[in-house]
Amino acid sequence: ILNLTSFASPDPSAHYFGQRRLGMMLRDLYGRLIDRSGALMGATRSGGDAMATMRMQAPPPTEELVSFFSGPQHVGEDGLVRASFDLPGFNGSVRLMAVVWSARGVGQAEKDVLVRDPVVVTASLPRFMAPGDQSRLLLEFVHAKGPAGTMALSVTSDGFEVDTATMPRSVTLAEGGTARLSLPVTATTPGLGSIRVTLTTPDGTALTKDLALPVQVNDPEIARVSRFTLEPGKSFTLDRAVFTGLMPGTGRATLTAGLLARMNVAGLLDQLDRYPYGCTEQQTSRALPLLYLGSVAQAMGLSERGDISSRVADAIAGVLANQAGSGSFGLWRPDSGDLWLDAYVSDFLSRARAKGYAVPDTAFRAAMDNLRAKVNYASDFDEGGEALAYALFVLAREGAAAMGDLRYYADEKGAAFATPLAAAQLGAALAAYGDPVRADAMFARAGAKLARPIDESAPIWRDDYGTGLRDAAAVLSLAIEAGSQAVDRAALTAQIARGKGPLSTQEATWSLLAAAAMVESGASGDLL
Repeated sequence: ILNLTSFASPDPSAHYFGQRRLGMMLRDLYGRLIDRSGALMGATRSGGDAMATMRMQAPPPTEELVSFFSGPQHVGEDGLVRASFDLPGFNGSVRLMAVVWSARGVGQAEKDVLVRDPVVVTASLPRFMAPGDQSRLLLEFVHAKGPAGTMALSVTSDGFEVDTATMPRSVTLAEGGTARLSLPVTATTPGLGSIRVTLTTPDGTALTKDLALPVQVNDPEIARVSRFTLEPGKSFTLDRAVFTGLMPGTGRATLTAGLLARMNVAGLLDQLDRYPYGCTEQQTSRALPLLYLGSVAQAMGLSERGDISSRVADAIAGVLANQAGSGSFGLWRPDSGDLWLDAYVSDFLSRARAKGYAVPDTAFRAAMDNLRAKVNYASDFDEGGEALAYALFVLAREGAAAMGDLRYYADEKGAAFATPLAAAQLGAALAAYGDPVRADAMFARAGAKLARPIDESAPIWRDDYGTGLRDAAAVLSLAIEAGSQAVDRAALTAQIARGKGPLSTQEATWSLLAAAAMVESGASGDLL
């Protein structure tokens, strides 16, 4: 560890009494030349390692690390300090470092201590293995001190098959001698495997070396979704046959029926739960469906990876960590300039508050004030308005939108909203304020936009993170929540159910919200 980190021993004497090099200071008069009241704050534009928040872990070390700290100790009456450490099976140099202080002075000392067994056992293993991989375990025995001669040897393993058929039951070491042994190793079970090597010296001392080696499946992930209709009087049995062709111990199956099966709710929840990144949009997308489908997630076993309520609370804290002082949100840090993202996160916070989750009042008021300010100063448009519509919808949910604004945009700019979702969000805002006529008109516009043919194979880039599938799911969810019958719910449900391949976080989240809305409205039938 010391060689890898170039760790320097603590040196309080140099810190307090060492010679200081001359410092340098820069002064300028720019503060007198530029009016600070009208200038923008500077922003540090550096980095690029925001992806470091990806939830991955490196393979564990083969041997236990040796790094201990005793904490403060008191000097005894004999002027000595005694500290003990339970070292693992380690052979090598250990640096002992000590710092002492009193009311009148400080001091420090260090010393390298050689730690080794009477017979040093060294093992060489690969960094990791996959099930079925074959390698070799190289063992080296070096006599350091104590009685020499014939020593009993045993090797046990968990998660591996170590071929000990040809392994000698003992090794003979002369004074200062060396012996080497190579054993075939086959990885079997995924997980953190272990190997224990035990050598018994002639005087009966058992020297044990524990090795850890991860066995991990490196094959690409496979997800299979099967939908079928169970005829009256027929039965279906879920058995281990569903794992045919998969490596034992690596698969998991979930069975759902009714609407939840048609919308693949279980699969989408699991996909969002395993999403490895953590920007603001992704944290919001993972937690938003849990507000309504927490019972389904619990039944799937997702609660084993953390209580549902605590995971929602963690998501709230995570997105608020990226909130700027103005109330806006950034993807990886506090930032501004993305009104659609501001509205999306504010929508999540609003829904979470309605479900009883704790959202700090100051942060929530700042988010609402930010949306209100952006709406008040919104530019006129002939086509677009996606972020504006979302902001109006969130403000209307909180009773903070102006009815005049909603009616103006519906009457004068209704056809200018570029996406089906934007039209539906304005319709939902009008429905929340008790104007069903204008609301149905906007939902009808959203349905008409969805009916237009879209080339889904063509590459697209939208500022609102959207696709045709995301819009269909969101329009269905909002229409059900608003109680509007102006859209063809059956057609939208069928379109969502036809979604194939891995979905984006937006597509998965809004599909789940649509399913939750249908469940709450009773449109799902008796069987869920």
